[in-house]
Formats: sequence, structure tokens, C-alpha cells
Amino acid sequence: MTKIDIVSGFLGSGKTTFIKKLLEENIAGEKVVIVENEFGKVGIDGSLLQETGIDIVEINSGCICCTLVGEFSRAIELVIKTYQPDRVIIEPSGVGKLSEVLSSCTEFTSQDQIKLNGIVTIVDVVKYEMNLEYVTEYFEDQIRNANTIFLSRTQKATVEKIRYIVEDIKRINKNANIVTTPWDQLESKGVLALLENKVGSLMEEQEKVCTDPHCNHDHHSHKGNEFFERWEMETSQPYTKGDIEHSLKALSDRDYGIVLRAKGILATVEGDWIQFDFVPGEYEIRDISPDYTGRLCVIGKDLNKGKVERLFACK
Repeated sequence: MTKIDIVSGFLGSGKTTFIKKLLEENIAGEKVVIVENEFGKVGIDGSLLQETGIDIVEINSGCICCTLVGEFSRAIELVIKTYQPDRVIIEPSGVGKLSEVLSSCTEFTSQDQIKLNGIVTIVDVVKYEMNLEYVTEYFEDQIRNANTIFLSRTQKATVEKIRYIVEDIKRINKNANIVTTPWDQLESKGVLALLENKVGSLMEEQEKVCTDPHCNHDHHSHKGNEFFERWEMETSQPYTKGDIEHSLKALSDRDYGIVLRAKGILATVEGDWIQFDFVPGEYEIRDISPDYTGRLCVIGKDLNKGKVERLFACK
């Protein structure tokens, strides 16, 4: 029996971090394959998961829900046939709709030896209101169609704010398990138990009715690719941490457009490698092991791509 877990969440919510924790602490001993879907041609998160020693299958150039519906089902079946894993973890693009990812899973989960297991959405409590305002349709869809919702960065929010967010999530999805405890305090068995709860009833509802009010029921909409824009590039240019800090601080300026997420892996002038992550209002830069080449991506709405490119030229 192969279990399928889906870990969704909007841009920068912590999906990759959650999967790494799951791999390191919760499913040791299982044979696992990760299917990583990036919005665009340059993959970054897959490289960050390689250090776990798990097989990674990357699907780039589009979102599962927008351009890869038919190919996705066949790809999963090929992954299962090739690797014969105990578990497949699917990490959809952060700009994808969970409802459409689930719809694309119905073909292969109808087989006797394949079980849809956990349907998880990671919700960043710090960016909750911003995501509701700017990307309502996508954000609510990811919440509405999950059976378990893990809140990320709860240590940065007050008790009152967490309580408000929990109640608002219940407005969107009254049946989901909502986990508010910081991940590093959770016991492994408890996380797995949450992943394996309430899947059957949710899938029954998926088969009865599509929850997307804008869907034409053929699940081949390209709205995700039209609504969001992505600037990306590969580069061998070395940077200083100061260069990157300057660029990330500048991205909050609306002259660059509405930047919802930026991330990258880059070589430094000192001969080291760094990874950076940006969401509106904050960023993080950390040291990593060397990679095959540097690469960056910026995702948002109404992007001024020329200005973004000049920003990261750092010349």
C-alpha cells in the first residue's frame, strides 16, 4: 500500500520546512518519494530537500492545478511503479488551488494499492490577514479543502491573534483539525495521527461537488498562471550577504510590484553558499552547502520585471 500525502500552503508558509521535519522525525524507516511542483522553470525547494536523502521528483514550468492535470496523474503512477514507495509526499506550488490538486489525484487514488492519506495546509499566522486580502480565492481554497491545518510561526503571534485566526479558519473549514502548537513541540506519533484522519469524508465531498465557485468543472483553468507572475534566473555571479540584504529590503517598495515571495540559492564572493527567503515585511539569509548553480525567483502581482532584474544584478 502506498500512501499519498499532500502538503499545501500559500507562498512562504513553511511547506518545505514542515516536510523536512516530517522526514527527519516522523516517518523514519519508510521508503518515501517527494513530488515537488514549482511555479516556473527554476526549481529551488527540491535542492533544499535533497539533504534528507529522499528521492525527489521535480515538476516545473507550471502548477499542477493549471497545466499538468493529465500529466500529473501519469507522473504519480510512474513514480509509484519506479520507486515502489511506502509514501509519496506531494508539495504543490504555493499558488495552486488545493481543490484542483485533489481532483487531479482521483484517477490514481481509486486504485486498491494507493491511498490518499493526509491533506495538509500550512497557514502562516503572521501573513494571515495579508493573504486573505491579496489572494483570497487561492488562500481560502487551500484552507477549505484540507483535513488538517498546521499554523506556522505561532511563536510570533499573541494568544489573541491565534484565537482569532483559529475562529476565522473554522468559518472557512469547520471540519479540519487545526494545530496551533509549535512544530518543535509536537510528538511524531501525534503528527502522523493527524495526517491520517478524516480523509474519507473529505474525498466523498470532493466527488459530490467542486468547491471552487469560479471552476467550470473541467479543472483545466489557467487562472493561477495568469493571476501570479514570476521572475526567475540562474546565475553564476557571486554575491555578498550585503548585496542580498539590500535587494530583499528593496522588494517591499511597490515600485517593484506586489512581491509575495522571493527565494534563492547563491554563491558568495567568499566562496560559500547562502539561501534566502523573503515574504512581505521580513526575510532570512542562511548558510547552506554548495549547489550546482545560483538561482533566484520572485513571485507576485504586477511585477516590474525589468526593475527586479536590475535590483539583483547588484552592479
